[in-house]
Amino acid sequence: MGRQGADTLMPYLTPQDMIDRYGEGFLAEITARDGTPGVVDNAVLQVAVDDAVALVESYVAGLYTAANPPRALTVHAAAIAWYRLLGARAATFDGAKDGHDAAVAFLRQVRKGEASLGDETPEDTGRGNPQLPQISAPAGTFSRDSLKGF
Repeated sequence: MGRQGADTLMPYLTPQDMIDRYGEGFLAEITARDGTPGVVDNAVLQVAVDDAVALVESYVAGLYTAANPPRALTVHAAAIAWYRLLGARAATFDGAKDGHDAAVAFLRQVRKGEASLGDETPEDTGRGNPQLPQISAPAGTFSRDSLKGF
């Protein structure tokens, strides 16, 4: 989960984050496939978390340091994972589709540079623009002072 690199990995969404947000009982009901009733199916939950993280990463790769992932990623990845867990039932849960759509819209804005992940964005990367090209040119030939009198 999260991005790996030279920095220490700090996952921004874990199954425990989902349990903390949505409740163990509710997630046990949602993740029930053929397991024990009343118990969260960790395998099902992990797949939803991994899928959400993969989707988020497809938009924000290179825009934050793995040692300090922005909290915004947790919020939006959780909304995406929740929607994926609900599947066809998402339409019957207030806010599930809207939360998913808002999360994806936010990620698109981040990718375009129209929204920021916050203070966690590395200094060498512009908001939403990983590895901006560095432009350099020689000093200008003409200036206001050199053109005075013309």
